[in-house]
Amino acid sequence: MLGRVRVFGPAYLDRVLRVDGPLTGPDSTAPLDQSVEGRVGFGGGDDLTLVAPDGASIAIALPDDWPGPRGVVELDGGLGGPAGSRIAVRSGAWADDLGGMGAGFAAALGAELVSALGPEDDPTSREVADLMERHGVAHRGLRTDRRADWTLLISSGGHGDKLAVGFRGCHAALEPAAFEPSLAESCDVRIVAALPNRLSVGILKAPGARLRVFAPAMRNMIDRIDPVLPLIGPVDLLCCNRGEWEALEDREEVAARLSILVVTDGAAGAWVRFTDPQGGARTVRIPAFPRARPPRDTNRAGEAFAAFLIASLLGEGWRPESCTVEVELVRAAMRRASAASALVLDRLEFGFPSAEKVDAALARGIVD
Repeated sequence: MLGRVRVFGPAYLDRVLRVDGPLTGPDSTAPLDQSVEGRVGFGGGDDLTLVAPDGASIAIALPDDWPGPRGVVELDGGLGGPAGSRIAVRSGAWADDLGGMGAGFAAALGAELVSALGPEDDPTSREVADLMERHGVAHRGLRTDRRADWTLLISSGGHGDKLAVGFRGCHAALEPAAFEPSLAESCDVRIVAALPNRLSVGILKAPGARLRVFAPAMRNMIDRIDPVLPLIGPVDLLCCNRGEWEALEDREEVAARLSILVVTDGAAGAWVRFTDPQGGARTVRIPAFPRARPPRDTNRAGEAFAAFLIASLLGEGWRPESCTVEVELVRAAMRRASAASALVLDRLEFGFPSAEKVDAALARGIVD
């Protein structure tokens, strides 16, 4: 059984902008699934232009009621295309919603979330807190003097692209001591999701958790000041997407220290590397769960997969302290996680499928 689950990770305001075309060029072999940091540059007008350090850009024609930002947003990471390339798309719809990997895991698993908010008079913090209450996310807030974090989330719907542009400062302003009261209370499952590595290391190493899960974002994988390897020792399960995994320079050494490594790969499915009870190194791959129609939105698919994988493994009696897991248990848990991920692709708003809906999709063998 899952028991008591506590998640340490961000809850954001997601400003979601839906566009009418792919965010990658014709030579791309896979949809864009990228998280980068952003800085509002200059200009205004009817368009929004996202510019990567190598000059690649995405120009978006905005709807009339778009509240901002407008003009140029400078990114700290690439867009996956050739240097200097330009993609032009149009948007006809936008919405503000709850976001953040921490909020996603907490909602999917019915967990308590520990995350940062800005001052009580910060309107973004109030909106994030209201959204968490609306979605039933139990929350323990850590106040800072910075405005709450938010994300400009560009989604291409059925084209499968997701570009998250973060405007950060609130969680980065936290110090490790802020988490000490929450770490003094034991829990069955502790998940650290997308917090800076300098904060993640102490949370993962603290006693009092039966299962420790690390769910990094891209910025965790490319951090050269506080790299991933020194914090991985207490981690039982690491889950990330293929782009994040391949960005980690010493990934094979990291993989060797994990009981379970989970890597999702969008429409290509997912793979899990683990040790079986006989001590053998095993890798299980599964395709994406069948769907009768294209996805409406790919946001939250990774959290859905990881959350249902964790719940399925523990629900079927997996003991993390053994450091091994049966092959058939992994296959069954992966298939259930894949079904959950396929179901969440139909949601345009924050939320996750129920266990009953996941099991019904499994019985049908398709999301129809």
